[in-house]
Amino acid sequence: MTSEAKKPIIFLAFANERNDQVSYLRNLPEEARNIRQALDIAKRNGLCDVVERSNATLQDILDVFQDPLYHNRIAVFHYGGHANGYQLLLESAEGSGKAAYAGGLAAFLGQQTGLQLVFLNGCATQNQVQGLTDAKVSLVIATSRAIDDKVATEFASRFYKGLAGGANIQRAYNEARAAIQTEHGDAARNLYVAERSAIDMA
Repeated sequence: MTSEAKKPIIFLAFANERNDQVSYLRNLPEEARNIRQALDIAKRNGLCDVVERSNATLQDILDVFQDPLYHNRIAVFHYGGHANGYQLLLESAEGSGKAAYAGGLAAFLGQQTGLQLVFLNGCATQNQVQGLTDAKVSLVIATSRAIDDKVATEFASRFYKGLAGGANIQRAYNEARAAIQTEHGDAARNLYVAERSAIDMA
């Protein structure tokens, strides 16, 4: 196996669930673009590979994790899109919405050797954190309540710029949170939660 094949992978999945009952996430394409640009630096420096799925279906996500080329190399799984405490709202091949239920997804992700971080950048995903950590996912970043689309985009962009610049996960998280507080004030302070003792939420 070459060193190229051993590089950790950051897997980005984005879904803008097309349901009349939920609002279209106008900033989701910008989130994807900003993260992609930030991680291009890390890719050029040979630090990681990036796999991206836009308009992601559940099948897309499961297939990437089970692809022999990527199997057990995915270190970070990032989801951007509609979500809640019990499911991710993905797309379907027919163009309608399709839920991925948190319990099953947590069990699946818990089987992935090498997975260090799950970043759920959707509204009010905090209730999914316990299931993921119970399934042995090392670290989870989630939202504690409904969050403005623009703030979610800015936080994710800053987080991945930090990682690409050489920061560890904790420092990248802290820098991104501080940047959001700088621009949006104390009202943004508790928008994100991270479940692991290494992350200080004080």
